[in-house]
Amino acid sequence: MITINNQLVLHTDLLAVINRLKLVLTNGKLKDIQDKSTDIVVSCPFHSGGQEEHGSCFIRKNDGVFHCFGCDEKGSFLKFVAGCFGASEDYAKKWILDNFSAEIIEKQVFMDDPIRIGVNQKTHVILDESILDNYLTWTPYLAQRKLSREICELFKIRYDPKYRQVIFPTYDIKGNLVMLPKRSIDTKTFYLDKDVEKPVYCLNYIVKNNYKTAVITEGPFDCLTGWEYGYPTCATFGKISDYQISQLNKSCITVLYAMFDNDEAGRRFTKTLKSKLDKRIIIVDVKFPDGKKDINDLSKDEFVKIIKEAANS
Repeated sequence: MITINNQLVLHTDLLAVINRLKLVLTNGKLKDIQDKSTDIVVSCPFHSGGQEEHGSCFIRKNDGVFHCFGCDEKGSFLKFVAGCFGASEDYAKKWILDNFSAEIIEKQVFMDDPIRIGVNQKTHVILDESILDNYLTWTPYLAQRKLSREICELFKIRYDPKYRQVIFPTYDIKGNLVMLPKRSIDTKTFYLDKDVEKPVYCLNYIVKNNYKTAVITEGPFDCLTGWEYGYPTCATFGKISDYQISQLNKSCITVLYAMFDNDEAGRRFTKTLKSKLDKRIIIVDVKFPDGKKDINDLSKDEFVKIIKEAANS
């Protein structure tokens, strides 16, 4: 198993992918393929029209990074596959996903937002709500995620058709719009505003309505699913920061059901929560059924059942 560009996980042997490439290519590339101890040496697809007789391009087996010692072209395995086809890296990624055992994993990218005015390091600049008018209020993709229009309207979810991104307007505990996290519906990549402290997503709505009991999870889709299932829910966008802990401590919450992802990282987040959160807040660790990773994997009945089981344990 290798991870490409920190996002595409390839479970198929790298040599098998390269040999398949040679079979499907109609442009005569990859004439020479040699399996070495730590590298696969191939004829370079980037120079001499890809018609080298002997390999000068080395591909590392552990991560797929290549380097051609003939033309000095280098980069990720996606770039290499794209070069073989003379196509884009998106095409290369789709070809791998369609033909081999591979998967896309969630990734977070921190970005500068050109709409944001006067951002300082780790600051909280209030955004004008009119920014949301630049986007659509609905896309069928949200229905595929089992989200209703009612919930999406309540939390002002938006969609950017140009970049095919769902936008999650995020407010601080006082109800000020401070972030516009975005998630690609194609690659699962999350884009988070750079140099801005992450608030706890939806905590402002919990505080506004004085909910004493709430669920906490990692991602905004999990959070919105919690609301769909009738439970006040908030999310951390992954790892919990000290700032988010301080906001939870200032909130009205007295009972918090921890439902981070059912993996090692999620268990670490729960441990952090227990060690740093104010003792007045009771933390209930909710156990997921076998094979279920997060709230999105649960039906409403399953969700309610494990909440009740955790409360009674």
